[in-house]
Amino acid sequence: MLDIILPFLKSSAFNVLVLLICGTHFTACTELITPLFPISYGFDDDAQGWEGSVGCKSGYSATGGNPGGYVYGIDDATGFWYFVASTEFTTTVRKAYGLQLSFDLEQSAIDNQADADDIIITDGTLTLTHKTSYNPKTIWTAYSVKLDETAGWKKGKVKATKAELQQVLQNLTSLKIRGEFRSGPDRGGLDNVSIR
Repeated sequence: MLDIILPFLKSSAFNVLVLLICGTHFTACTELITPLFPISYGFDDDAQGWEGSVGCKSGYSATGGNPGGYVYGIDDATGFWYFVASTEFTTTVRKAYGLQLSFDLEQSAIDNQADADDIIITDGTLTLTHKTSYNPKTIWTAYSVKLDETAGWKKGKVKATKAELQQVLQNLTSLKIRGEFRSGPDRGGLDNVSIR
């Protein structure tokens, strides 16, 4: 049934129907009618707007993902590099308080591991970080982090409050997932990013 409903929700016929029902309040009404979650980026056709931060050469591969395609970064400078979420994904996450952020990572080697923040979210004023309990392997490694104050999010070295997490998420301007875990040359991959 879902395979029939989802294409319709993305179709122009759906937009016309919403316009007829909602009139001039199309955007607000669409947000109420269209389900935002779950949202998933499988990177099967392209990078879907995701890219690497400064410190890496990023790209897209149509094969080698978990399964299908994936986004990758190759270290080309000192310091840690990150996968940077697309504008579309970042905007959607603004309504994701209390949900799970999930993704798969891989890295080219597991020697010389180095510590850093694994997820960074910001609203442009306040920045919150999260450290996962393990680094990825050389095969696809799954992660799931709750987008609420119980998951270990930090503001500096202090535990982030519910109000701080809600503020940052509601006004989110950037979401980054660490791609570099090794001190020295490396390559990292990202796949199956979702909010549920």
